[in-house]
Amino acid sequence: MLRPYGLDDSRVNAKSRLSADAVTRKKNSGMDLFEAIKKRRSIRTFLDEPVAREDILKMLEAARLAPSATNDQPWRFIVVQDRELIQSMGRMTHAMLDARIEAATSQERKEAMERFRFTNTHFERAPAIVVVLARPWPSYRTDYERSLHDPGLQSVAAATTHLILAATALGYASCWLTGPVEAAKDELEAMLGVESPWYMVAVVALGKTDRQYEPRPRRPLEEIVTFYP
Repeated sequence: MLRPYGLDDSRVNAKSRLSADAVTRKKNSGMDLFEAIKKRRSIRTFLDEPVAREDILKMLEAARLAPSATNDQPWRFIVVQDRELIQSMGRMTHAMLDARIEAATSQERKEAMERFRFTNTHFERAPAIVVVLARPWPSYRTDYERSLHDPGLQSVAAATTHLILAATALGYASCWLTGPVEAAKDELEAMLGVESPWYMVAVVALGKTDRQYEPRPRRPLEEIVTFYP
């Protein structure tokens, strides 16, 4: 084998050992990123098995490393593994939905909110949840402009994406929910002791599952991508 110019045998051997170590680490580090992206599903049914604290910390480390506007990192995370507290949060979400359904002015609206119930309250059966917090983005922009492209919310969304992909890579199912926030934001924040300037933006349900789900339809690249030569 030809020796790289300027490297003695010891450095060549060291480089070879580093390459071998990198291959070993890759084999032991879980699934490939693109495999995790393809395998991820929004799962709403979980086994009654705990989520290891070590694995949750790995997910949060992935979230911590997400990109953020001006490296502001405008996120905080509350991990809830207390099953009684999780169920209490679920009951509160149900209660606030009941009040909204009662106040709805049309049968169509009532039915829509009942459909909303299952897809946004199933977190009450998860063995662990991560509540995602954000804070207002300090900006000269008007509220209207901020609602369209808030850099803080985009940053928090990137962190949440990292979290759920890490969960998939570690063999866990997850579901990213905003419904509980829409239904019972103030009440859930009070239960968790969330204080200004922080506010809830999402709940991520975590757990093991024995369900297998087919991929949901996705639009082809030709429909969503434009190249300018």
